[in-house]
Amino acid sequence: MQERLHLNHHPGTNPPDFSTRITDKIDESIILESSYFYPRGGGQPGDIGTLSEGNVSVDVGEVFAKDVIHHPVSNIEMFEVDSIIQCSIDSEYRNQLAHMHTTQHIVSAMADELWGASTVGNQLGTKESRIDLLFEDKTQFNMDQIQDTVNEILRKEIPVFTHNWTADEIMSDDRVRNRSFVGKILERLPEDITTMRVVDIQGIDICPCAGTHVANISELSEIEIVRIKQKGSGKIRLYTQLKNDNE
Repeated sequence: MQERLHLNHHPGTNPPDFSTRITDKIDESIILESSYFYPRGGGQPGDIGTLSEGNVSVDVGEVFAKDVIHHPVSNIEMFEVDSIIQCSIDSEYRNQLAHMHTTQHIVSAMADELWGASTVGNQLGTKESRIDLLFEDKTQFNMDQIQDTVNEILRKEIPVFTHNWTADEIMSDDRVRNRSFVGKILERLPEDITTMRVVDIQGIDICPCAGTHVANISELSEIEIVRIKQKGSGKIRLYTQLKNDNE
């Protein structure tokens, strides 16, 4: 079975280079015995990077997962199954997305804290991200209020931890927000998955999430909500940027 190292074995930013064995080639993708590459999902794009063997090096397109993680390359014939190769993840790209993803958790937590709004969708980018919020009464929404509230948090030093919890641990913890929605996700998990990765921004938010995140909030820039869009009954879409990352 392929080992998905990105879930447990290193921080969300500055991913290390690593060596591993090619176990298969499927269509135009390389399948690795173990991989630190993050496959797209949860609104976060997949990692990009390079695979190398000796003097041969090829770019890896956006990594994605089916039954296993796929590492798409332009010329799959350059590598053979059972070869040991060197793998490098584009750290700048990964770090930008980890910054965006951690900030999205804080925005979502504060929308819930201020107005009981639930996050029902998001799409992360390196320069701009969007977050879809669902309100019982969206006339309560105040763009300046949530931007100021989030930025006050982003000026602090707050650690970010990851845990592996069972479904019972997740659903019994009052600090986990929007548990009715989380419960529906847990019900769809395969029976052989007994724990789920949980991201814990200490004192701010606890949320099941397989995405990449910073180790401390102090690593993040302040947020700017650049525009909003009405998305039908009860829904508002926020478009956000991180100030220093876009200067």
